[in-house]
Amino acid sequence: MNRISLSLTLSALLFIAVACGQPAAQTASMTETQSPFAVSTQTSTPTPLPLTPTDLPTSTATEEPSAPSPAGFESEALRAGIEPVQYIADQCKYLERRWDPTGALPGTIVAPIMFHSILKDNQTPTLSQDINKEMFDEIMDLAEELGYGTITTQELLDFLLNNAKIPERSMILILDDRRPGTAEDYFLPYLEENDWTLTLAWIAVSDTDQREGRLEGESLWDWMERLNDTGYFDIQSHGRDHIYLNAETPRQVVRKEIEGSISALKQHFGQTPIAYIWPGGNYTPLGVQIARQAGFELGFTIHARGPLLFNWIPQGEQERAYGDPLMLLPRYWDTAALLNLEQAAQIGEAAQAFAKENYPAEAAWYRQNCGGVLPELDEIFKQ
Repeated sequence: MNRISLSLTLSALLFIAVACGQPAAQTASMTETQSPFAVSTQTSTPTPLPLTPTDLPTSTATEEPSAPSPAGFESEALRAGIEPVQYIADQCKYLERRWDPTGALPGTIVAPIMFHSILKDNQTPTLSQDINKEMFDEIMDLAEELGYGTITTQELLDFLLNNAKIPERSMILILDDRRPGTAEDYFLPYLEENDWTLTLAWIAVSDTDQREGRLEGESLWDWMERLNDTGYFDIQSHGRDHIYLNAETPRQVVRKEIEGSISALKQHFGQTPIAYIWPGGNYTPLGVQIARQAGFELGFTIHARGPLLFNWIPQGEQERAYGDPLMLLPRYWDTAALLNLEQAAQIGEAAQAFAKENYPAEAAWYRQNCGGVLPELDEIFKQ
């Protein structure tokens, strides 16, 4: 199918604001308060909390740098008000990992994409978060054409902290809520064909066991365990009861909602979740603090800000006020994924070109301030 289709045309019209506009419903006719997601908006700037992960690199330099570090990459594709945020304060460690020949190449990008319902065939979606099968196939086909590969949340964490090697064009596909039928019927064929993975934002509600699975006599837990055994799924937390947090949510409710899913997910899927996908996109300072205390290392919003690069997270003013970019990562909406996948790839290409051009300045600064020598550029980009 020609991907310059009606659905792409619609996406382009609704998301013509470059790269990182608001969800389709908000861009077209709905205000944020009318959105099916009750996005948290702060009436005052939250007090930044000391939430930096303990394993983030710390400075080993014996003296203060004698000159400012070289300028970082900026992208004109980010819309007004969106700024890239660094989260590794030690520039020596950052540059060492950025130019590690065994790590990800400069310009490697990750495009997180949020999915919900997928309607059959070419049915017309009535909710802002839904797409139909025709558009879903276009998204998957375009990702294949552009050379994207998928990564899990653990691979994303390793990349963000250590610049661990991942595909130069990576995406993390996240299916929100309890949708095992969607995961199996729509995603699994693409996962098997391309050796991809799908991250499930799973709600561990108390009535989960009462819901029926696909096979006769099978519970929903049985169904999910069977799917998880395929090895194509990465199951993370979407809250215990899918509660939309706000400033008035009592502390005990916040704690139960965030911490309450961990034991169930660990019991049924054999691993402790490391990512918290904020239900409804709602997050608060208390929620971020409790999520960190519970052991979560990543968090995903529903803000479509742009792709992720190593030590480069695009955020709006609302998220920047929290001072913890890894817990407030952006996600593209599936309704604009056709446009966003292409733009993310272009940002990656621009970031790589910038890195090559800026290498002499970065190598000189590293030699002067970090007491070492970076690998040669040819060694980094060797075939």
